[in-house]
Amino acid sequence: MLYKYLKTAKIYPIVKKGAVMKISELMTKEVFTIPPDMSVKEAARLLMDKEISGLPVVDKDNKVIGMLTEKDIISMAMPKYLEEKDLHDFAYILDDGPFWKKAEEADKLKVKDIMRKEVLCVSESTPLPEVARLMISKKVRRIPIVTDGKLVGIIARADIVKEIAKKTGII
Repeated sequence: MLYKYLKTAKIYPIVKKGAVMKISELMTKEVFTIPPDMSVKEAARLLMDKEISGLPVVDKDNKVIGMLTEKDIISMAMPKYLEEKDLHDFAYILDDGPFWKKAEEADKLKVKDIMRKEVLCVSESTPLPEVARLMISKKVRRIPIVTDGKLVGIIARADIVKEIAKKTGII
């Protein structure tokens, strides 16, 4: 695909109208969501039951206000001293007690306490290549799709990989 580089460093794809798949053609429309006041323990159970790795956190108007992922739950259990780059290589060998002690607090914490509050969202008309680029450059595994600020779908890296596999004849 050709790109036009502007002085503002924004990139705009140059394509014929309708030539690029829009994310609305691939997104999952029935999205499991959670409220901010749900316990982390309940949210973790939902992740396991649904066999998914992340959940959008929405308010009463279905607006995305956060994202809770497996990574957030693991990070919640990490004692702060283990986050130090110089310590993380040997800290577990010495003692994993603090990890398990913090993990037990999952029932006391609410989703809003550990969720990621800055969430990358895109519209239904966003081209698939742009969503793929955002996933790679922003290091995210899933992106909520919104219309007028309200959640209408979600796209995960696995969805894009499946589409690539279909289009290339792998499956």
